[in-house]
Amino acid sequence: MAKILLKNIGCLYSGDINEPVIKADSILIEDGKIIEVGNNLASSDAKVVDVKGTTVMPGLLDSHTHPVIGEWTPRQNAMSWIDPYVRSGVTGLISVGETHIPGKPKNAEGMRALATVAKQTFDNVRPAKMKLYGGAYIMHKDAAEADFKKFVDMGCKCTGEIGLGSAITVETAGPMMKWAKDAGLKVTIHRGASYLHGSNTIDPETIIGLQPDVICHVSLGRVPADEIHRYFDETKSHIEITRPQLGSLDANAEVIHYAKKKNALYRVVFGNDCPSGFGVFPHGIWELVLFASVFCDVSVGEAIAMASGNTAQAFNLQNTGIVKAGNWADLVICDAPAGSALKDATAAISDGTLPGISMVMIDGEIVAQGAGVNTAPAKNQVC
Repeated sequence: MAKILLKNIGCLYSGDINEPVIKADSILIEDGKIIEVGNNLASSDAKVVDVKGTTVMPGLLDSHTHPVIGEWTPRQNAMSWIDPYVRSGVTGLISVGETHIPGKPKNAEGMRALATVAKQTFDNVRPAKMKLYGGAYIMHKDAAEADFKKFVDMGCKCTGEIGLGSAITVETAGPMMKWAKDAGLKVTIHRGASYLHGSNTIDPETIIGLQPDVICHVSLGRVPADEIHRYFDETKSHIEITRPQLGSLDANAEVIHYAKKKNALYRVVFGNDCPSGFGVFPHGIWELVLFASVFCDVSVGEAIAMASGNTAQAFNLQNTGIVKAGNWADLVICDAPAGSALKDATAAISDGTLPGISMVMIDGEIVAQGAGVNTAPAKNQVC
């Protein structure tokens, strides 16, 4: 693959919550990976992309999706729902359970098969070139320790949400959590209301007793503030907020405000929970970035990091989520939307306005640009 040089970057967001802005104006890419980030970089054999003073940031990561096969999710009859994500600047989706399928298996054997099929099909074909981290094993009471090593060996990243299967208590899920963590899987758990038949509600005592890696959608169905505080104070879990399908904007804000108070913004991740019974929202992660920037007293760079680098850390995703040498060039080039009075992407996000995207790159390949982008056009269009 040829080299690519992005030059004349006006603002570079890193995706790293500890250093959200990089003082650099160039990125050199080779064989799909970032090989250098710096100022006034040059390369005689690179294709040059003039960013024209606009903004570059890591592709966004969705910490909470429920795919099944390719871009088809049967329960919602959702088709081609991943492509609009990519064209909106989301470059990675994490499955927390391939659950939305008629006749969902109710035992470990069926769940092993379902997660295996999902992992292998997503490895063979990446819908719209999306990085889809699938094969999330949903735990039932008859699971075996060898199951979890199998999924780690396959390259899976996490379990399905505890709450989707029959193992839902400290007694039933606790041993399996140890097997999963010992094998190297991240463990996710449902919290909040149950809004689809077949899901279970999990109480805070169970969650704190289990100590999962990620507590999903803690704003779903209005989780009270003191419970949110307990998750920060009594666990080391990453805390996920989702767009307000059945959730609470106030609870979402409480998560971020309390995380900031505890100097723990690195523990907050953003999820979309799509497809769901409420439809598909390809801009859902962007909505949370805008919400955090406008209403939660965090910087634009910190909000972007919660939707990129934080998620990569939470799920142990390698070489993505942060703009740095050695990572894949999963990048978004954006600006204020065309026709707006806003100066640039930072001003747009601070205003609660979705920026206009010029270009989306995955593994250094341009996967969306121009009319193929699923946002307003950028004020300063990069070609």
